[in-house]
Amino acid sequence: MIPVLAPIFHGPLEPYADTLVLPGDKPGAFPLPELLAPARLDATLDLVAAHFGGEDRRALASLFSIHYVHILMPVVVVANLVLGHHLPVALADLAIVLDEEGLPDHFVLPHDGHADGEVDPFVRFKPLVFDHLEPVFAALAARSGLSTKVMWTNAANLFEAILRELEGTGQVPSAVAAGDRLVAAPRWSDGVRNPFHAPVRYEAGAGGEGRWRRVCCVRYLLPERGYCSNCPHVLVGDKTSKGKATRGATVP
Repeated sequence: MIPVLAPIFHGPLEPYADTLVLPGDKPGAFPLPELLAPARLDATLDLVAAHFGGEDRRALASLFSIHYVHILMPVVVVANLVLGHHLPVALADLAIVLDEEGLPDHFVLPHDGHADGEVDPFVRFKPLVFDHLEPVFAALAARSGLSTKVMWTNAANLFEAILRELEGTGQVPSAVAAGDRLVAAPRWSDGVRNPFHAPVRYEAGAGGEGRWRRVCCVRYLLPERGYCSNCPHVLVGDKTSKGKATRGATVP
C-alpha cells in the first residue's frame, strides 16, 4: 500500500490497496512502454487466449483492457477526487506486472505523487485519459482490430461507476459533481471529443430501472462468457420481447 493513500483504502476500495505500488514493492515489473511493442503485445494476447480460450482478438483485447483499467483507475480516480492527490500516470514513467494469465496485476509508480488543488476535472484527468489510456487503447486496437470505442466505454463505464459508488457514500458531493461534469461533456474544454462522455444510460429493462452500457464490450465472443448484466444486447432483447422499439442501443 502507498501510505499517503491509506485513508481511501476501506470499503469497496479495500481490495485495490496493492494495485498501485512503489518501486521495489513487487517483483517481475517491466517498463510499461515495452508492453505496447507489437511483438510483446501479441505474445501477451496469446497468453490471455491460452487461459480464456477463443481466437477472436477483439474479445481478448477487450478483456485485457477491462482488467487494465480496473487495476489502474480506481485508486487514481478516488485519490484525485477525494484526497486531491495527483498520482503520476505518465505511461513512460510506469512499470507493469502481468499475472500468470497475461492480465495486468499491478502498476509500479515512480513515486507517490503530490497534493493538487486543481478543481477542473478536464485538467485533473487529462494525463490519465489522453497521456496514458489513449496510446494504450490505440496499441491494442492495432493488434486486435477492436474498435477503440469499445475500450473507451470500458474505461468510462468504470469511471461513471466509481462516481456512483462515491455518490452512495454521501460524503464527497463536490468530488462527484466534478466527475459528473467530465462525463456529461461531449467535448473536452479545448474542443477535442471527450471519450468519457455518457458511457451508460439509465433506462427501464425487464428487471426495472437499469444502468446500461452504450457500447457492448464483446466479451460474449469468448467461450462461455455470454452477455454482461448491463450489456446493450440485453436491453435490446428486453425491448424486443415486449414488442417495443430498439432505438438507442449501440452495438459493435
